[in-house]
Amino acid sequence: MTGGTRRAAPLAAGLLGAGVLFWFGLGMNRGLLLSGGIRSKVAPWAPILSTREPTVDALSDPVWQFVPWLELARREIRAGRLPLWNPHQDGGVPLLGNGQSALGSPLLWPALLAGVEAGWNLSLLLRLLLAFAGAWLWLRDLGRSQAAAMLGAMAFALSGPFVAWLEHPQTLTAAAVPLLLLFVRRLAQAPTRGAWVGMALTTYLVLAGGHPETQLLAALLAAAVTFGGGGRPRAILAPLGGALIGVGLAAPLLLTFTEYFLLSEASLGIDRHPFVLTLPDLRRFVTRDVAGSNVIEAAATVSLTVLLLALAGLVRRRRGPEDRLWLIVGAIALLVTYDNPLARGLARHTLVHWTRALLFLPLPLAYFASGSLDRIRDALTRKGKPRMAQAVAVGSVALAGIELLRAAQGVHGRTLASDLGWTTPLLEKLQADTGIFRILPLHSVLPPNTATEYGLDDVRGYDALSPRHWRERRRAIGRFGAIPTQTDAVEPWGLARGGAGLDFWNVKYLVFDPRFEFGARELSERRGLDLAEFYAGPDGRILLNRRVSPRARLDNGEEALIEEHLPTSWRIRVVSSAADRLTVADPFFPGWIARLDGRPVPIDAAPGDPVQVLVPPGSHRVELRYHPRSWSAGCVVAVAAALTLLLVTRRAGGRVPKGSAGRH
Repeated sequence: MTGGTRRAAPLAAGLLGAGVLFWFGLGMNRGLLLSGGIRSKVAPWAPILSTREPTVDALSDPVWQFVPWLELARREIRAGRLPLWNPHQDGGVPLLGNGQSALGSPLLWPALLAGVEAGWNLSLLLRLLLAFAGAWLWLRDLGRSQAAAMLGAMAFALSGPFVAWLEHPQTLTAAAVPLLLLFVRRLAQAPTRGAWVGMALTTYLVLAGGHPETQLLAALLAAAVTFGGGGRPRAILAPLGGALIGVGLAAPLLLTFTEYFLLSEASLGIDRHPFVLTLPDLRRFVTRDVAGSNVIEAAATVSLTVLLLALAGLVRRRRGPEDRLWLIVGAIALLVTYDNPLARGLARHTLVHWTRALLFLPLPLAYFASGSLDRIRDALTRKGKPRMAQAVAVGSVALAGIELLRAAQGVHGRTLASDLGWTTPLLEKLQADTGIFRILPLHSVLPPNTATEYGLDDVRGYDALSPRHWRERRRAIGRFGAIPTQTDAVEPWGLARGGAGLDFWNVKYLVFDPRFEFGARELSERRGLDLAEFYAGPDGRILLNRRVSPRARLDNGEEALIEEHLPTSWRIRVVSSAADRLTVADPFFPGWIARLDGRPVPIDAAPGDPVQVLVPPGSHRVELRYHPRSWSAGCVVAVAAALTLLLVTRRAGGRVPKGSAGRH
């Protein structure tokens, strides 16, 4: 057996055992870790469905957002198209450019390629295993024994924050961070081929995870390790270079995201609600349930065993540079998370939710706890008690694992794969209309983004960005705001009088909660609309807007025939007796280009305005296509980064520096 095989064997065995432990311990064998039962709380599903499993309301985003985005992206890929655009929310928005879709992350690809039914739990398991393996390798590289590294790896991968955010892009981003720290350290010591490749690829994984706040914290942590290691200034250049190559590999994702972010409400901090965690939330380190504590945001469990061992490591008198570094990292994570003047100031004056630092607080705790466990083992061995030393090590790992798995029970609801396609007569009625139209659900019915799952175009939307100029233009439809159960909702009496916005933006159907006692006639009279009841059932009502304008039309009212409509393209035949203007009632976004009879023509629109193209008299074909320059430029940068990595690795050495392997 070679040295490399001997080093890999414990990790392979550990991963196999951890995979089985995570799969059965978190209940993945009993259904998808997805709180699908939350649908039973809102129309149109509520009157038909009964709750299958208890749900955690704070985990609604995967149901309302991430799964619909995944399913749309999967449909696009199977059709041979890049999943660049989502036409079904907010009038139409970037899909790949929305970082939280995380479509570039290999950790999400099982669900993207195999479907949510077969791949969702596999994606979650991959996050846990990468977090576990990365933390184990990082601690081994610091000289920890296998048992101590196992303890620290579980403290990170099964920590309260990681488990709580498991279904979100936070963990897609955070899972690779221990590996990132490992390769930062390796490159600073000796820039080998493996270290260069590892640094570039883990940087890509962190950036592809799609959660900018977690990415920022990961970058700050990596910078702290780079600059706080006490190495020579030249030792900083290699980690920085590897990180830049990784940034280049992720350029197609980063540039499309940057374009969307700069045109979003998020760039101005609109609709942001800054907060810090209260001091009583500190009790979440030792107990999962604290009255009044947010079950997700404040999750902090790392096991009492790990905490006690970490505290034992903190009371040491002699500390090296690395001990001081991780002590400072842990202290800063606590300071920016829990209520104090610094945390409040950062929350108010920056766009970052610094409480996400809880995701990384288990790393300094794992560092100190694993060191303490090894010192206890060494002390017992020196006293001639090797069996007791082994028992303490195994017992500590087992006890911490049991504590963490118990704390993880019930955090996530479960959904049977057969229940994913839940539909209702109301939804089927809307889907039966094969025309091109938009819907506007009122009050809490059909939460924003869920229309994506059913292929319906909604004027509402909910994500971390939100297109700023479209939000301004759609005020012509009515008042959009928050209600107790969701954001971006419209109440019936919040519709603008006269309905000009509804008509212009091609809103053909209003969807009603079945509990509303009034109907089309009363709403029409009070708001100056022309509505007729189209469907009524226990799951809700649909009102038809009889004055709706076609999605594509000429100003003079002559023919505009839609020959093809796909998420990223339109083909429209226009016939006009005089020069005219074609209007497509979709909000314009940079990246949409137009061709008239095969020739490029300008689109007469600013972001958020309807797409408009001037056409001469006669019969013409207008083609619209979404292909952002940010994507093309990003692909060029990614190719250059890959070539740079290839060149660097050809010149780099291949030997691992001495002292980088852990103890047995």
